[in-house]
Amino acid sequence: MRTVQRLGRPFGFSFVEILVVIVILAIVAAVVVPNVGSGADSQAISAARVVKSDLEVARSLAVATQQPHSVVFSPDRQSYKVVANYAGGAYASAVAVTHPVVANKPFAVTLVKQNGMSSVTVVSASFGGLAYVTFNSQGDPSAGGIVTLRAGATQMQVEVAALTGTVTVTRTAG
Repeated sequence: MRTVQRLGRPFGFSFVEILVVIVILAIVAAVVVPNVGSGADSQAISAARVVKSDLEVARSLAVATQQPHSVVFSPDRQSYKVVANYAGGAYASAVAVTHPVVANKPFAVTLVKQNGMSSVTVVSASFGGLAYVTFNSQGDPSAGGIVTLRAGATQMQVEVAALTGTVTVTRTAG
C-alpha cells in the first residue's frame, strides 16, 4: 500500500489566504448592510404600495362600472375606504363598495390592522383641500393630491397627478 505525502507544506491555510477571505467578507458586508432597511422602513414602503394599488383599483372600478368612485381618507381613524358615488360628508356615513378580491367584504382599509404594518400612520391626505379623491367614468381624478404615510423615521408620499390620475410613490424622509 502506498501513502501520499505532501511535499514541503503542511495542511491548512496560510495567514495571507485567511486575510484575503476576511477582506472579501468585509467588502461584501459594507455593500449589503446599508441596503437592509429597518422594520419601520419596510412597513412604510409596503403601506405606500398598498395605498397606491387601492387608488388604482378605485380608478379602474370607475372606468369599468362607468360610475364615479372615491377613495375617502380619515387620518383620525388611520383608515380609508372606496366609495361609489360619494357626495362628500362624514367619513362614518360613507358606505364602502364590496372589495373586488375578497368576497362580501367592504373595501375599507385600516393600515395598522394589516399584516406587518403595525407602526404605519396616515399623516395626511389632501386632494384640493379635501380628504378624498373621486375618479370619474374616464378615470380622471377630481383633483390631484398627496397621501403622506409614516413609520418610524421613514415617510412616504403617494401622489395622484391632477390631469392624468397617474399614481406614484416617493420617499420623502428616512
